[in-house]
Amino acid sequence: MVKTTIIGGGSSTFTPQLIRLFLESEVLSGSTITLMDIDSRRLGVMTNLSKRLVENEKADLEIESTTDQRASLVDADFVITAISVGGFDAWEKDIEIPARYGVYMPIADSVGPGGIMRAFRHIPILVGVGKDLEEVSPNAWVFNYTNPVTANTMAMNRHTNIKTVGLCTCSSIPRNSKYLGNIAGVKGEELLLPAPAGGLNHCAAILSLRLKDGRDAFLFLKEGVKNPIERWGLENYDVLPYCWSHWTEFFPSLCRLNEEYKGRLQGLKMKYGIEVHNMEHERERAEKWEMLVERMSQGEGRNVSLASLQEAEAIEVVEIIEAILSNRKAIHVVNITNEGAIGNLPKNAIVEVSCVVSGYGIQPIHVGSLPWPLAATLSNHVAVQELTVEAALRGDRNIAYKAFLQEPQVSSKLTPDESERMLNDLLSAHAPYLPTFT
Repeated sequence: MVKTTIIGGGSSTFTPQLIRLFLESEVLSGSTITLMDIDSRRLGVMTNLSKRLVENEKADLEIESTTDQRASLVDADFVITAISVGGFDAWEKDIEIPARYGVYMPIADSVGPGGIMRAFRHIPILVGVGKDLEEVSPNAWVFNYTNPVTANTMAMNRHTNIKTVGLCTCSSIPRNSKYLGNIAGVKGEELLLPAPAGGLNHCAAILSLRLKDGRDAFLFLKEGVKNPIERWGLENYDVLPYCWSHWTEFFPSLCRLNEEYKGRLQGLKMKYGIEVHNMEHERERAEKWEMLVERMSQGEGRNVSLASLQEAEAIEVVEIIEAILSNRKAIHVVNITNEGAIGNLPKNAIVEVSCVVSGYGIQPIHVGSLPWPLAATLSNHVAVQELTVEAALRGDRNIAYKAFLQEPQVSSKLTPDESERMLNDLLSAHAPYLPTFT
């Protein structure tokens, strides 16, 4: 019997989509799903909803739940991590405190000062999950969805002996025939997919795209693509950026406001049609989902069935688990140790790259080298991630400062003294969630 544990299983947005995928899986019929969360109320709601779904769909799944992390991992074959330490309040600080210093970022969950602080909050906990697994389930696979995916996955790989890869909803795009066909102006079934991909999480690209008859689809894209960041990537690097809004944060020159900053960054319009994430909207969206899920878990409102849950096409973790169990030899884009898959990025970097998934595990495919200017930019981000991991686990303020000095968004806008003051402000604001630093 296969056991999958979901760390962060009380999520009202992510967990229902996962449960839908598990219910639809024939390969995982008869398996156990264990939900773990530190919030007992939310965990109870999701447990109730999941059990109702299993009962109403007459599915052969067993649902368990616990607030005990270590207990949830005993005998686990697969572990999915999706946590958010500090929630929206912490995310708001990641956006607004750097903005006071002139660092304007629309998302702030991957790179920049906000991405570093999010990593500081998550890395010690995720490494703790890995350490527990070393003792209770040493052969388990961990699939990390927690941002920043790259730094978190790097930490778990380097500081535990557990097989860990990172996943992202964006990394499904190289397989998405509908999306790619639409922007290329061709029928999706005409494309040769999945397309080879490579880069870093939230700054990865499709490296080549062809039609089944051999024609280069990039020619169509260069003529017709309307998105300015996708066009910029094609024209300057000859690659097709996906998850394109995140790309802007990796290049300071692409992060520019279209509205005047007057003390609050959230909600302001930026260039390229981007609007800064607004935590008021995020909270409202989450509250609506929580209310809906809670009513469903109590048998109110919509019928508790697969049809009442939103589609989860971009979440590939269940397909990947199936590919391992069934030796499908399927190709998925995964965040994994490079080992030469991308020739001009560091060998021990965590890269987002096409991989073969089979009964032998997950092996990266050699996709060649990135254009050198792009590789140089990403290599600098890898250096920041390495400093971030070390600072997070040691609680070392000096190494954290070095990470800030190396970070492109910070170094392009602030003096060293300003960078230090911003770091102090962020460490102070997040102190309750940074026990290693205190």
